[in-house]
Formats: sequence, structure tokens, C-alpha cells
Amino acid sequence: MRKRKKEEILEIIETLRSAIVELENLMTDHKGEAALELLRECQNVAIAVGNAIEESEQTETRAVHLLEELCELIYNCAAAETEQGQLKYCEQMAQKLVQIQDEIQSGIKTQKLAVFLPYKASMWDSLESVWRASKEDDEWISIVMPIPYFGKNEDGTLGEMQYEGNDFPADVPITDWQQFSLEKEHPDIIFIHNPYDQYNFVTTIHPMFYSSKIREYTDKLVYIPYFVHQNDRVSDTYCVLPGTIYADVVVLQSEKVREQYIHYFEAAFPEYVEKKGRQAIKDKFQALGSPKFDAGNDNISEIPTEWKNLLGDGRRKVIFLNTHISGLMEGKSERFFKKMEWIFRFFEKRDDVVLLWRPHPLALDTARSMNPAAVEPYLKLVEKYKESGIGIYDDSKDLHRAVNLADAYYGDASSVTELFRQQRKPVMIMDYDVTTE
Repeated sequence: MRKRKKEEILEIIETLRSAIVELENLMTDHKGEAALELLRECQNVAIAVGNAIEESEQTETRAVHLLEELCELIYNCAAAETEQGQLKYCEQMAQKLVQIQDEIQSGIKTQKLAVFLPYKASMWDSLESVWRASKEDDEWISIVMPIPYFGKNEDGTLGEMQYEGNDFPADVPITDWQQFSLEKEHPDIIFIHNPYDQYNFVTTIHPMFYSSKIREYTDKLVYIPYFVHQNDRVSDTYCVLPGTIYADVVVLQSEKVREQYIHYFEAAFPEYVEKKGRQAIKDKFQALGSPKFDAGNDNISEIPTEWKNLLGDGRRKVIFLNTHISGLMEGKSERFFKKMEWIFRFFEKRDDVVLLWRPHPLALDTARSMNPAAVEPYLKLVEKYKESGIGIYDDSKDLHRAVNLADAYYGDASSVTELFRQQRKPVMIMDYDVTTE
């Protein structure tokens, strides 16, 4: 049972104990009608408490049996013909409530509620290992509730709502965001991986899940970045986003990264630091590692048959090609398309290596929002690559399968390079000005 629910039930039991004292006073004052009305209310409350326990525990409990015995005592008290008889039943009811209170305290296990709020299935790796650990812990009830998001139009207005709850791994139970109320349930802890709230030019999560809002619905809001910082170097921008500001805890990949977050946060919010104290800021940022590294170590996904055909039974080396969203922005897309055509021609002539192209999952959304003129050329580029059989095109939700399969990295500077660095695989950052061999 949720800790919060258990505390509410114990408060109700305490109220019933007070009601028994009031009941004795009414009977002593010969206020029979008022006493009967109070008995009816106590009966209804006892039944409601029993139903709540049964719904929570989904099994028989001694507490419910004791509540049933209480209801029988309430009935007998109402039916008693003498004041002395009524008072005797009141004494028995008071004793029974003490038993019920003790049984709920010691006999019903308390659990805390953790809610995970991913928005893109491809970014689930930034929360997955934490969720898997929590669901194995009997002290926690863990819920995964993917939240909807919107692409942004060129003028900043919201586009069509998108939801990826059906794209998560089959062994991850999904809770419908329309059927679960954070405000009502008030989780003990909420985990998020999107820090931007409304301050992203390409996408935005549903406004009802902005960190500035949901922090009111939990005892602890935890932000774990969906990315990792290359070579532990941090830009100040990442340290002052809404998710960083409103979270009670920010989980970071290393102590070096933590120190930079603290430095930039304190520089940006001196009044906040003065109010909370430096120790509170240090406690806010925790170097606990990145779940993305855990996901890379644990990934054993099946390789698709069409990939195996291109790999040639392992005889060909795999080059992971990563393209970032920046290449499709206005003023940069022409260089991007020229470079990509050159890359395709280069690898088309190689028999010893195979290209595995994995574009940024928000590439198309970025083009639609920031540079609509690039949308059609980009779609044609993707289609050409697929049809030509030059290499593998991977737009799946499983980043780590591709990282583990690849022998080396080539492409834009990205947090993905950190995953290759962790595996000690070579990395080459793409130079868009190089278009000749």
C-alpha cells in the first residue's frame, strides 16, 4: 500500500476512535437519534476503509477481517435495547479500533510510488536502468507513463500531438497518461529526462507535464539528462534549463560534470544560492552516473536479418554515421546535403566496410520547424539511401544496438560519441568542407 494512502487510512481510524468517544457522550446524554446517526456514519466509514484496503492489497488481510468485526459491533450497538448494553459495545468498538490501527501499522507493507515520465521511446535508455532497479525493490511501486509531445511549427505554434507509448520495449508495462493523475496520486518521486519545458524550438512536451508544474505533485522531482556530455565538458546552457532549476535532484554522469553544473548554476542564480545555501546546491547535483552507460552494457538486442545480409557474416567493419539536427537548419542544409551525397558515393565503393546511418530522432521535426524547405530534399535523401542498398538505415528506438554493433564512429559532434568513448572505439568528427577523397 502506498505510504500516503496508509497515512490517510490511519487518520480515518483515529477519527473513528474520536467518534466512539462522542458516541458514548450522546448515549449518556440520552440523545438516541443522534447516536444512531453517528453509528450509521461509522459503519459507512468502516466499510469504505475496508474496500480501500482490499483494492490496494488485492488479497485477504487481517485488517479487513477486523473491520468486518467492527461493523458487526456497530450493528449490535445500534440494536442494543439498553444504554448499558450500548456503552458495553462502545467499549468493545474502541478496543477493536486499537487492534485495527495496530494491524494496519504492522501488518500492511508500506510502499512508495515512483513515476517515470519519458516522452520519446528512443530516449528511454536514460531512465531504463533506474526503473528496472526500482521495480525489483519491494518497497517501491514503479510506473512508466510516457507523455505526449508536440512538434513546433515554423511560427512557434504547436503542431500535431505525438505519443510513443506503444513503441516501448514489450517488457515495460505502460500506464496511460490520460488515466493517471499525478496531482491526485502525488508520487513520492517523479523521474524526467526532458529539461526544456516550453524552451525548445523544435518540440515541447505536453504543457501539463512541464517541470515547473509537476514539481507541485511530488515529494521529489529527479531530472536525468537524456544525453551525456562529451569528454565530461559542459556548456552553461544545459545547467540553467527548467528541468535543472525545478528538480530537487539532478543526476549527472561524473564528478567532473557535477562540478561544472554547480559552478554555472551558482553563477546564474546567486540569490537562489544565498537563500538555499551552498550545501543545498551541492546536494541538488549528484554524480551517480548515466543510465545510458548502463543501457550500452546491457544491450543484447537481436540483429535484423537485412542487417546481417549487409554485414556479410561479420567480415565487414561497421561505421556508425550520426547526423545531428543542426545540419538541417536554415543556412546549413545545403552543405549537409552535399556532404551526405559525397559520403554515400564514398561508401558505395567500399567492400570492406558498411555504413550504418542513424540520424538524430528529431531530424525531421527540426526541418519542419526550423527549415521547411529542407523537408522534401531530406525525405528524398533518406529514400535514396534505403533503395540504393549502400548501408544500414536505422531509425529504430534502440540506439545501443547500433553502438554495440559498430566498430567506429563518424559524424557530427554529439553525446553519442561519449558512448563510443566508453567502449574505447575510434571517433572521427565530420568536416562538412571535405567533399573530396
